[in-house]
Amino acid sequence: MFRISNRLVQAHEASSPREHLEEDHVRAGRDGETSFVQRIRKHVSDRDIFSDLRVPDEFQTRKHEIDVVVLTAHGVYCIEVKNWSGELERGQDGSWIQKRLSANGKGRNGTVDYVIQHHDVVAELKVRTNLLRNHMLRAGCGLKQAYFHSRVVLLNPHLHVEDGITSDPEVIMYDKCDEFIASFQQTYLGMITDAISPALITGQLSYAQIDQVRNVLKTIGTWDVVDLYGGKRLIGDFKSCKQVTVNRKETELLEFSHQRNGYVSTMWALLGYTPQVSVTLYDRGGAGWIWHSSSGVINMPYNAEIVFRICGEEADAKIPANDIDRITLSI
Repeated sequence: MFRISNRLVQAHEASSPREHLEEDHVRAGRDGETSFVQRIRKHVSDRDIFSDLRVPDEFQTRKHEIDVVVLTAHGVYCIEVKNWSGELERGQDGSWIQKRLSANGKGRNGTVDYVIQHHDVVAELKVRTNLLRNHMLRAGCGLKQAYFHSRVVLLNPHLHVEDGITSDPEVIMYDKCDEFIASFQQTYLGMITDAISPALITGQLSYAQIDQVRNVLKTIGTWDVVDLYGGKRLIGDFKSCKQVTVNRKETELLEFSHQRNGYVSTMWALLGYTPQVSVTLYDRGGAGWIWHSSSGVINMPYNAEIVFRICGEEADAKIPANDIDRITLSI
């Protein structure tokens, strides 16, 4: 009798997991970056757009993220995307100070809700851009510093920014975004001119240089992503799972399938079964128009643990398989 009761409790837990909801400001930032990349795709080929690249430092002990990298004939554009709200000003020490306001535009008791002090975003992006150039040099791809461009894009039209920041030529305000994105598109006349004019004359990257840069950028990894039930997304590094052995070069997505119907779960429990989760391993680069090729399906207990190091944390998290919708693996 105890075993039946135990299985019924497990069936209830498996079919009614806790929802993990995303915080509004995190979702806004992610959605802003996604929307920005989609706008770039109207002017630039997918193969020349790279998101969330993690560039190693000089001694390759740490990795630094660049939101978006766009490869054009004019060079490599490293872009930091911010969908901040409130007010933004420059502090006396050069930092960027963001004042978050309440929904009605005023904070409690006529003051701002709270203040966030950020490092100088442009200066930090320039450091990461230089790290990218150094990484390319180590990979045998030598480009002049002049071909690397840093841009900070402020997407939110409701963000009030002081002149000391907006006057920086490397800061793109929301009303200049369309013009900035359109500048990536090469005209047909430009394509013809580039085909017949040597790169030394035009000052642009040659086709051979572009191919070389593209090949290096493709080898730079991004974050692994865990999508949880309820919409929350975790960014970091997938470490391990006892039930699944993953080869990153061959697998890019782990899709978790669950039995969320309480009546069906109860029936299986009465028949002697404990809850399981089915994990489908999808091949890297195997997505087609109709289907995505897979290398197999693995069944595991609903409470099996996935070890994942969340970005910024010092210890590994152990996430129950029942709480996960999918895991996207970087290179």
